[in-house]
Amino acid sequence: MTHRELFGDARWLIATDCPDAALFRKDFSLRSICDAQITICGLGYFRLTINGKRVGNDEFVPPVSDYHARNDMMLSYPLNDRQSHRIYVMRYDIADYLHEGENVIGVAVGGGFYHQTKRLAEGNMSYGDVKLCFLIETETDRIESDSDVICSRGYYRSINLFHGEVHDYTGFDRHWDKPGHRPAGWSQAVCVLPPESEYCIADCPTDKVVEILRPELVKNHGDYSVYRVSRNITGYPVIHCDAPGELVELECAENLFEDGTLNNRSVGFGEQRQCATFFTDWERTYNPEFTWFGFRYFSLTNNARPVEVRVIHADVPVTSSFECSDPLLNWYHDTFINTQQCNMHGSIPSDCPHRERLGYTGDGQLTCDAVMTQFDAASFYRKWINDILDCQDAYTGHVQHTAPFAGGGGGPAGWGGAIISVPYVYFRHTGDIDFLRKIFPRMQKFVGYMESHSDDGLIVREEKDGWCLGEWCTPEKVQIPEPFVNTALYILLLRQLNDLAIAQTKDLSGLETLIDFHADALRNAYEIDGVFCGGVQGADAFALDCGIGDERTMQNLVRRYTQLGEFDTGIFGTPILLRVLFENGYEDLAYTLLSNCKEGSFDAMRRGGATTLWENWNGEASHNHPMFGAATVCLFRYILGIKQTPCANGMRGFVISPVFPKGLNHAAGHITTSAGKLAVQWKREGDHINLHVDVCEGIHAELRLKNLTTELSAGSNDFTVSLE
Repeated sequence: MTHRELFGDARWLIATDCPDAALFRKDFSLRSICDAQITICGLGYFRLTINGKRVGNDEFVPPVSDYHARNDMMLSYPLNDRQSHRIYVMRYDIADYLHEGENVIGVAVGGGFYHQTKRLAEGNMSYGDVKLCFLIETETDRIESDSDVICSRGYYRSINLFHGEVHDYTGFDRHWDKPGHRPAGWSQAVCVLPPESEYCIADCPTDKVVEILRPELVKNHGDYSVYRVSRNITGYPVIHCDAPGELVELECAENLFEDGTLNNRSVGFGEQRQCATFFTDWERTYNPEFTWFGFRYFSLTNNARPVEVRVIHADVPVTSSFECSDPLLNWYHDTFINTQQCNMHGSIPSDCPHRERLGYTGDGQLTCDAVMTQFDAASFYRKWINDILDCQDAYTGHVQHTAPFAGGGGGPAGWGGAIISVPYVYFRHTGDIDFLRKIFPRMQKFVGYMESHSDDGLIVREEKDGWCLGEWCTPEKVQIPEPFVNTALYILLLRQLNDLAIAQTKDLSGLETLIDFHADALRNAYEIDGVFCGGVQGADAFALDCGIGDERTMQNLVRRYTQLGEFDTGIFGTPILLRVLFENGYEDLAYTLLSNCKEGSFDAMRRGGATTLWENWNGEASHNHPMFGAATVCLFRYILGIKQTPCANGMRGFVISPVFPKGLNHAAGHITTSAGKLAVQWKREGDHINLHVDVCEGIHAELRLKNLTTELSAGSNDFTVSLE
């Protein structure tokens, strides 16, 4: 939609000399009220009140996007892509907030991702000064943002998404958004041209306060105290100060040093800190408004006390469960859920919720299947797919490494390939054929880009002077070659594209030729006696997963990881290794790796006190990165045995084929489909397994075990399975 289609003659406004935050107010009169709605957008984030009452319970809206074109990004690598842009707009019913006669709309606008000038690690990502546009429509009146709106910097001294906020309430008029009162010293807002972009009513999950936690004291350091909550979260503390004229300082971190002081290294290596400062006016509570923090611990000056900690993330419900006899697997499942929730803001799956907060296409595509299996996340990913499309070059088909684009490094297949892999997973879970048909040509364009960046069948480069990563975050230095990883992942993308073509009855027979061409290139370049790249860092698993290799490859893979007994793989190789082992009947080895207690293990994170998954196996960087949670899908697909049939797009057809690894005595869990729940539980009893499967109406399911194949009926299904 265009700006005029949504806002009519309403004007975009800025507040002079208030680039990162401002308050806006407009007085207006209504003759009658029956129905009323507001269409509103404040860039980057806004909070809306009418007659002093906050409208709705959304946080950090509108959803972040690649809002419009910008200049002078000062990237460390060339950017020649022509991308598309969109701005999300919120719409609320507001009749209950209005009354006949005089009314006031008050809007606080903060920078968010839109005006962000302090964190420059990715370049200058700012789009410009904060701005506002709104249109109120009733049955008799239209109230528009225009030159009658007044504005002020208010109590905002400094607002930054990454570095926190400074609020100064000294002399501030707290009746600024109430009728019958006009604040003094405010200026007239300035009308500016509408941003050139596509405008969309937001139809994706918004951020909300989803939980309240009670902090506990860790240590009193004299001038300040350190507190903690039960787990690593995103949100912020709410604090209370008893007196006016106080300077209250708050800081958040994931970890503590041994002396009980905050350790900020994991959120920015000491250069970036999560802070909020308040100059108080009277006894009341205070909190940040336009940023969240990623933290478990926080310090607070002792002239204030903590009231609560608000957990905030996108309102995407968990619709699954998993529990088994191994406490480590239970920890892994629960910790991934918490990690992923921390990384869902603005309907973007981020890499981390503190240091970068970006929609990295690598991290996002890795975890997509796990998230869509365990959450009701269809509308979340539909929005993010549009972000990926926006960051694709209109001419070459190149896809950036972050969506919405905000700089960042990556590679062609493991990152840019999200334009195929994420829609593939989305379609498998939703069966949304209309959306698939709409975006399918963009996937094909990406294939053209990849072919133009290969030599003799190997993907060897991306953009000139740019990034071209393969594997990432291995325990030791990355040794597996980038062209090998990118080509193997590309073959998987081609297979996914072929499946999507079949679903649309499209003839893309040339894809099979491409797959064979690139597979031959991998064999010729990297195979010696059935072993790929010496078997290092899961290379044989990559080969087997993309359909090359033979029995020698599998035997070498099994031999290597039986001897190693831990992960030496990175963010791509870890789920691929487990998938290959489970799919080929080596569930005992797969389970051994999942539950191992060596350094390359999830247990190392657990022993380190983690409540969210780490970026690195050794915990040296961020302690809240979700990508190593991609393998949680194995808990459902193999240990519970809930597998979607190849052609049953939309989660309507399943094969139930659990595995029973040695050392695991029981497992239970469920997923939720559009038709309802599908639940599996099993328990080892001597030389047999008691198996129970609940199937809801509307789902076709079949049980397939080594010595048993049978159709499952709607309702409860019970079996005794011999292990001999």
